[in-house]
Amino acid sequence: MLHIRHFIYFLTCIVIASLLNGCSAERKNIFSKAYHNTTARYNAYYYAKKRLNEIGSILKENYDNDYNKILDIYPKIDSALANSYQEKIDDCIKKASIAIQRHKNSKWVDDCYIFIGRARQLSLDYVNAIETYKYVNTKSEDDNARHEALIRLIRTFVDSKEFENAVAVEDYIKKETLNKKNSKLLYLNKAYHSQVLGDYDKMVENLVLAAPLLKRKDGKGRIYFIIGQTYQSLGFDAEAFNYYKKCLASNPVYELDFYTRLNMAQVTELGKSSDVKAARKLLRSLLKDSKNKEFKDKIYFEMAEFELKQHNVEKALEYFKSSVASSTGNPRQKGQSYLRLGEVYYDSLSKYELAQAYYDSAVQSLPSDFENIESIKVRQKVLGDFVAQINTIQLQDSLLNLAELDTATLSAKLNAIIDEAAAKQELAKAKAEKKARRAQFNSMSESSGITYNSWYFGNPSAVALGQSEFTRVWGDRKLEDNWRRSNKTRVQNVAIVDEPQNQPLDEPVSENIEQVQNTKASQFNDMYSQIPFEEVDKSVALNKIKEAYYKLGNIYKFDLVEEQNAAETFTKLITRFPGSEYEAEALYQLYLIYKNKEDDKYKEYESALLQSYPNSIYAKLIANPNYKEESTASNELLKKIYERAYKQYSLENYDSALILLDDGINNYDETVFTSRLKLLKILITGKTEDINLYQYQLSVFIEKNPDSEVTPYANELLDASRSFLERKRKRLGTEFVKYLQQSHYFVLIYEVNAKLTDLISGTLEEFNGKNNYTDLKTSNLILNDQFAMTLISDFEGKPEALKYYKQFIKADPVVESKRNSKFYKFVITKDNFNIFYQSRDIDAYIKFFDKNYLNENN
Repeated sequence: MLHIRHFIYFLTCIVIASLLNGCSAERKNIFSKAYHNTTARYNAYYYAKKRLNEIGSILKENYDNDYNKILDIYPKIDSALANSYQEKIDDCIKKASIAIQRHKNSKWVDDCYIFIGRARQLSLDYVNAIETYKYVNTKSEDDNARHEALIRLIRTFVDSKEFENAVAVEDYIKKETLNKKNSKLLYLNKAYHSQVLGDYDKMVENLVLAAPLLKRKDGKGRIYFIIGQTYQSLGFDAEAFNYYKKCLASNPVYELDFYTRLNMAQVTELGKSSDVKAARKLLRSLLKDSKNKEFKDKIYFEMAEFELKQHNVEKALEYFKSSVASSTGNPRQKGQSYLRLGEVYYDSLSKYELAQAYYDSAVQSLPSDFENIESIKVRQKVLGDFVAQINTIQLQDSLLNLAELDTATLSAKLNAIIDEAAAKQELAKAKAEKKARRAQFNSMSESSGITYNSWYFGNPSAVALGQSEFTRVWGDRKLEDNWRRSNKTRVQNVAIVDEPQNQPLDEPVSENIEQVQNTKASQFNDMYSQIPFEEVDKSVALNKIKEAYYKLGNIYKFDLVEEQNAAETFTKLITRFPGSEYEAEALYQLYLIYKNKEDDKYKEYESALLQSYPNSIYAKLIANPNYKEESTASNELLKKIYERAYKQYSLENYDSALILLDDGINNYDETVFTSRLKLLKILITGKTEDINLYQYQLSVFIEKNPDSEVTPYANELLDASRSFLERKRKRLGTEFVKYLQQSHYFVLIYEVNAKLTDLISGTLEEFNGKNNYTDLKTSNLILNDQFAMTLISDFEGKPEALKYYKQFIKADPVVESKRNSKFYKFVITKDNFNIFYQSRDIDAYIKFFDKNYLNENN
């Protein structure tokens, strides 16, 4: 028996060894294939597939489910998301590679290559993913594996923006016979390709073909929903409704279920009034459902859109506002509600001031990747400019009207305005407090189950909640007088004292009254200081109104494309401000508007323009509509003149250069190239004249040519010149010439930011005229970044200059107290002015002026 056992054991070992030897990766017998198929399937292949499924779960969690637009078939993958699962990618590739290397004769090798391709695609390594899929297509003997590789290659080409290659693969594979699994994948990938290209007809066509092949694990409900969305966007509401029903039948997750029901309400056929009522009832039922608490903003939004379709604009606005109020954790939805409010006020109601406010809120709330966000910002800017001009006109007109009132009426008016504003502020504050209390109560109600409308003492839950809150704050107190106080004896003793109990409050109340009165007085003074009582101030206010009308007319004409409003605005401009610098352009715009309307009124404006401004570009455009095109030819001529002048400038033949430049500037129509000739002429001044004149001409050029291509270069030249003088001043110091028996200037310095140059120039010229200083000239200079100055020249000597200075100080024609600026005033010799302008040392010259002019002992 022992020998028999040994023999059996020996025979078993031989069989096992033979079997193991037959399972080599190189052999293809039945035992080897069974071994490698089983080992690969339940080891490396299993774990590689598991990693891909885990990555798929991560991608599902990161779907950007913006239900206000058609959902993406596949989630968008960026580098940050891909990096988050890179370890799983690496492990997947590692496990799939093990299966390929150790089980070469396994039937899972092709699948593992496809796993590697998918992993590389999901990690955004498109180049290697494409090579992997191509390898499977070339080397595999399994048609199903080849087909799958080609189908996945389509998506990879789409993701890498190689759309022509994707089309080529689609054309090739449609000749092949596919199994159900690959057919489903092909339809989905072709639909994805169409979605990326924005071809929703082909997209929905392929999704409809894929739908019958889908299983629940494929996200069947989501695909049904996307089909419904696409049909709805294409205007096929009946088809959309059917696919929304299929989505509900697939028992989707609650969020998808909610949005499906919401969209069904949008596409329900509304042939009768009863259908409209049913749709409204459905939306209200969704709103009341406690499970939809976090979706209230979206429900209100859809209710608003529904009412817009019924042309019920007021109700739609109400619901959009409710959507905004309900949106606390969804800035995208809040931004969309703000946007729709802005669009309705803009497009339907033409209430641009309200539209502007809502567009501002929309831009603040919407994410940076929101569709058409840049065009939304453009409209926001246009509306902002529009409202600014409207406000300017209203404010300045109001101030001008107030300036005409007598003192008593004006005081009463200002106090009434202040009181009205205070009352509105108090009302807004009360509403805000009430809203906050309501929100707090609602929050407590939602957490405790107490409803807002239930009577407090009839609700045991509410009473219990109140008792609990009372005990938490106050502890266990008896119901008796003065229950809030821990020392009731002291309270009773105080009550015996024969003094009013509210006495301690008297002092704080009086302080509060005094504070209110001080605030009101401050507001009164602020408003009063803005009123333009002086003629110069009224002139400034009117200039602001004039400029606002001009800008407003252009906004109506070019941005809002409202020609009738543009015509009315331009008419107000030329009627209220005849002969203004904007009149020629306004007449031309009126001419164009009425001519486009085929209204004979255009002839009136044509005649006025040609008569009053015959040499303007607008008159030339009426006479020759191709004037602008023809001015291009003038540009070419000016370029040739410039080249010749610059050559003379380079050779230091400045006189010859000036002759050429003057010819180009004076004898040719002005074009965009003219500014280059003017700047070259200033460069010659820098070479041949005083540096102060050079800097002044640069300053004037920059001011008058803000949009020229060479203006930045002019700024650089001016900065360099100023830096040179500053370094020179620091090196040599500031020392003024004491010889005063020579011609003088009067100088008035003021802050640049106050923008007083035009006002001061006009005021000084008017002052000079009234005082018979008809031979004096007025000019303006920029001193530095902080100060500008106006010069009056020339006075024969020191006595004449000082006389003028004292007259100016006494008259105060600029009314300095009403200008938001610091002022410096002095007289100065021509020699000292050159030193002063180089040093720009105001304090140093003021000391010199006080000592040598105002001190009578010198």
